[in-house]
Amino acid sequence: GDPAFRQALCEFLREYRGVRCDADQIIVGAGLEYLLNVLVQVLPETSVYGLEDPGYLAAWQVLRNHGRQIRMIPLDESGLREDQLRQSGATVAFVTPSHQFPMGSTMPVSRRAALLAWAGEGEDRFIVEDDYDSEFRFASHPMPTMQSLDRGGRVIYMNTFSKTLAPSIRISYMVLP
Repeated sequence: GDPAFRQALCEFLREYRGVRCDADQIIVGAGLEYLLNVLVQVLPETSVYGLEDPGYLAAWQVLRNHGRQIRMIPLDESGLREDQLRQSGATVAFVTPSHQFPMGSTMPVSRRAALLAWAGEGEDRFIVEDDYDSEFRFASHPMPTMQSLDRGGRVIYMNTFSKTLAPSIRISYMVLP
């Protein structure tokens, strides 16, 4: 992405979502699926992906197309079940904590902390945070991003402008640790 755009995005994310990053950590792409394709090629081939069940089908399709191991992790009222994630053998968790897709729940800070603790227990563990619909809060302030709570460099933050600007422009971005 354009350096000036990435710098402006960095400042926006810091102010509105608490994301801590430098412009050099941001990768801009044509849609979330495209960025997932890039990410899958960066992470080790031996990574095992834990996906929310039910969850974002396009993420499952990208991982399947790359021949990656996938574990479907059940949800409860707080989101992805950390206990089931531990039992699954997953090394990468894909979550939508701000507005779980398709259920619509918001993951509480305590569950976010538990997932961050899980990620901190291994050098090969990461959390892919899809901050889906985080901008749409009318009655309350948004929950902090997992990336803003992360002190170990384990969260890969992803978002898009599809809902706030226009779906047709397909601008998405990810912030790497």
